[in-house]
Parts: sequence; structure tokens; C-alpha cells
Amino acid sequence: MLKVTKALVTMALILACVASVDAADKGAKKKKGNKQQAVKIQALNLPETIELTAEQKEKIEGLKKEYTPQFATLQKKNRDILTDDQVKARREAMKQAKEAGKKGKELRDAVSASLNLSDDQEKQMKEVTTETRKLNGEVKGKVEALLTADQLAKIKKPAKAGKKKKKNS
Repeated sequence: MLKVTKALVTMALILACVASVDAADKGAKKKKGNKQQAVKIQALNLPETIELTAEQKEKIEGLKKEYTPQFATLQKKNRDILTDDQVKARREAMKQAKEAGKKGKELRDAVSASLNLSDDQEKQMKEVTTETRKLNGEVKGKVEALLTADQLAKIKKPAKAGKKKKKNS
């Protein structure tokens, strides 16, 4: 009877260990899968004030499916240009610049300065940026073709009032 009890306890411990290792492996796989950033297509980010019809939503989803692989490839190219140290520096510079309240060009300039890119890396980054902008323009054109005049008017941003350039006299 004692041998049977020991055998059952031993089996229970083995099963508990195997189950916890299996759960840890599944958790690790999920974390690895989440590490990759989602691809964001700027041209498909429409303001919330635009209400799309079911047909428009369907066509926008079709554009996402069509263009996401192309943007993912460009995003990967962009990531592959930088070394691990540069990626860390970019992340830290982005965090600090945002905390300092920097936006737009000022933020991009602060992040770029932290990277210390080689000439070759700069050239590659410009090529990827050019490709990305071109692809974004293509998607933007297709999105605008789907929208009504009223919807388009909500996208087009009016010129910022009160920010006129002063002439040096």
C-alpha cells in the first residue's frame, strides 16, 4: 500500500511539473508573438467624425488586406537597417522627446540625432521612407476615391489660423 501511495504522489508531482513547464512555454510563445508591432497604415487612419457606410468599410478592409504585407515589408526593412544599440537609443530618445513635449519635426529630429547613423544607413533609411510615402500616397488616393465630398471635407484640414509667417522688414 505504501508503494502505491508513493507511486501516486510521484506521478502527481511529475504531472504538476510538466503542466507548469507547458504553461510557461505557451506563455513564452505568446510573449514572443506580441513583440512584433502591428502594421499601421497612416492613410487608413480616418477621423472618428467620418461615418462610413457598410460598403465603404468593406472596401477599406480590402485595402488593409491588400497593403498590409507591403507596409510590413517596409517596416521590417526599416528595423533591419538599425543595430540593436541604435534601436534602444531610438526608443529612449523617443520616450525623452515625448516627455519633453516635442512633436512632429522637432521630435523626429531629436530621435534622428540620437541614432548616429552611418552614411549608408542614412541612404537606406531615406529609400525606405520614400517607398513608404509613395505607398501611403497610393493608399490615400484609393481611400479618397471611396469617400463622398462631405467625408473628404472632414479629412482636409484647414490652414492653421494665426500662424502666418512674419516678413523681415
